[in-house]
Amino acid sequence: MKQTDHLRALARSLRESVYPTIRSLDTPVHLLVLDDEADDGSILDARVEASEDPIYGNLKQIPRAIADLWAPPSLQTVPRNLFATYVGYTATPQANFLQEEHNPLAPREFVLSLRTPLDRGELRPRSSTYFEPTGLANYYTGGEVFYRRGTPAGLCVATSNNLDEDRADAVRAFLVAGAIRTLRASSRLGPTTASSQTFASREEVLAAIPPIHSMLVHPSALVDEQFQEAARILEWAGARSPEESESIMNSGGYLPEILAAKVDEEEDKWQAWVERYRSSAEAVHFAFSTPTPNAIPSWSEIRGALIQEIIPNTRVAVVNSDPGADDRPEYEPWCDADGNWHAPRDLSTIFVSGNVMSRGLTLEGLTTTLFLRTSNQALADSQMQMQRWFGYRGAYIELCRIFAPQPQLDFFTAYHEVDEALRQILTDAMQEDASAPDPVVLQGQGFLATGKIANLGNQPLCPGPKPFIRLINSGDQYDPNVNLLSDLFEERASSNVTAGGRIRGRMLNQPLALNEAAALLDRLQFRDYNPDRSNWQNTIWNQVQQRVEAHGSLSDSQPLYRPPLTSDSPISPVRRDCPYAIAAYFRLWSACLSRHVRGLFPTDGPLRQWSMTDLNAKTQQQPRFWVGIRYGGGLPVSEVPLSTLPFVIPAAQRTVLGGNLAATWGSRDPDADAEGFRGDEYLDYYFRGETLPPIPVDESPWRPPGSDGLILFYVNQPEGQAHPTIAVGVCIPLGGPDQFAAATAPRQFSIST
Repeated sequence: MKQTDHLRALARSLRESVYPTIRSLDTPVHLLVLDDEADDGSILDARVEASEDPIYGNLKQIPRAIADLWAPPSLQTVPRNLFATYVGYTATPQANFLQEEHNPLAPREFVLSLRTPLDRGELRPRSSTYFEPTGLANYYTGGEVFYRRGTPAGLCVATSNNLDEDRADAVRAFLVAGAIRTLRASSRLGPTTASSQTFASREEVLAAIPPIHSMLVHPSALVDEQFQEAARILEWAGARSPEESESIMNSGGYLPEILAAKVDEEEDKWQAWVERYRSSAEAVHFAFSTPTPNAIPSWSEIRGALIQEIIPNTRVAVVNSDPGADDRPEYEPWCDADGNWHAPRDLSTIFVSGNVMSRGLTLEGLTTTLFLRTSNQALADSQMQMQRWFGYRGAYIELCRIFAPQPQLDFFTAYHEVDEALRQILTDAMQEDASAPDPVVLQGQGFLATGKIANLGNQPLCPGPKPFIRLINSGDQYDPNVNLLSDLFEERASSNVTAGGRIRGRMLNQPLALNEAAALLDRLQFRDYNPDRSNWQNTIWNQVQQRVEAHGSLSDSQPLYRPPLTSDSPISPVRRDCPYAIAAYFRLWSACLSRHVRGLFPTDGPLRQWSMTDLNAKTQQQPRFWVGIRYGGGLPVSEVPLSTLPFVIPAAQRTVLGGNLAATWGSRDPDADAEGFRGDEYLDYYFRGETLPPIPVDESPWRPPGSDGLILFYVNQPEGQAHPTIAVGVCIPLGGPDQFAAATAPRQFSIST
């Protein structure tokens, strides 16, 4: 077990009994350490421990005890000819990747993403699945099946506000599915008949029993709530009081016989599941191109199996840490003192559980899940581990159902999307580099990647609703961005913008497309800002681009993120308000209009997935960007070439501190009506003569989806500054793609601004 005393005992045994022999050998000896569920207990959070006393503090010992197996504090105890390899294995590696590199178990040398069998997959470029020729029965049924391709089959069912009816419907679905599975195995005994017989051998039992059939009810992490939920199921099935339910649980938990009468009393509710499963079988057949849909027996056959075989031998079991709870599931045949063999106890069982089911416990034949748990702070890795319905259920996938609140189903779908995006990053890295990649770990606006690492924040791709580039050149020298602005307004027609009774600025008569707007921002040059392509911005954009190009190469074969790499300026730290990152975002938006990219969320619906959005609608809503100059309150700019334009530009006179503007957007009057001037970020609305968008109650600064955007230049020349300099702000509408990278405190905030 991953427990400190056990690990230390193992280390002591190695040092005393094994290492002396290794030391005496004239040959290398290799130690392989396999750490299963490596994200549980093996994570060391350096930020938490930074506040602890190094000797007396509450330091986490499990990771240290694991590392001490091959690298104890006293290196004299380790033979020089011993070479250790540590392999951590987990389905949810978010915390492992977010560990600081100096933590002893952080991945350093290699990272491999294992593949699962499905009906598609490529070796080069490597994909997260591989082709399994034996068909659906041997496919891995994970998130891709339950949340994407299985959607037409109705595998996920949103619960209502009536929990009693939801519970009843889920149990009916489970029992009807059990009857169908038993009837399909026509050469085998039903659960009740099999449980009443004895057999000569284990092999004879296995040949006679029907498929194991299980249901999981996950009401809460609270132990008491799990016992109460079991009692509610039994009361629905016919128990007349909580006391009778408790008595039933103490005697094995088998459903009351009176439930059989409910089958006839509520026949329409039971029979409805037969039709739903028949419809699901057709949908699965089309989704996976199977030869024929799986057969669904007639209602009369199913009713007989329910009453005679399924209901009498289905039990309710509570599995948790309470001493009064049931033992773990029993799926193996057992032999009595007389040598007679018996069928497993749990041929058909409704398991009610909580955290015990969140890791490492497999429910064979899991068909139906009622997931009622909610969380104030959803954690992707923890809730992914709770999804016990993943597995190899292709042979009966049309009978599987997950009942959960719609917000929880949305979370599950989002978890799958970011997990698949992470796998894609890793598989791409495996093609190119033998060293361990440093992937961007994704999360969502409404959930964190993990709770095992402190101070996680969200680092979005989208620069926000109205990013203002405070970076500005010094007015001591000529600003090259003056040429950019002059050329733009010399080459293109423009007109004055009047608002509130006076001229406020100048606007190009035609807007720019997304890629044109990106190219414009990339032309900005700053003498004191010259980031290269070996920074965190470039890492993030490269990994995003890999996911984009999994759906086809970009048309210009250039990176999304394109800092100018000016050779005559020293390399400088990258900024969060990097103008070239805004340009990269515009290119991403344009590329995603024709691609269902994994791990991205539309900014106007952050719990939906871009990979499942309507691209035609997104194309119709894509923004154009109007480009303007906001006039200031200073003297007209007199320096060539701006002074040679066919209009006069009064300079802004904003304060500059340390190469940054002290203020950003100006002239803000939210209460201004159509006759006034609401603010600089609405300049294009006044130019087009359009009605200003209403300000929402929450005063959201976003422009509505389908709106156009704005790129607004300021020519700044306060009194005493030798040359005019250029600043720029951008307004971005809702509706573009975004991702939310999990950022630890140092990565997120120790960046030059």
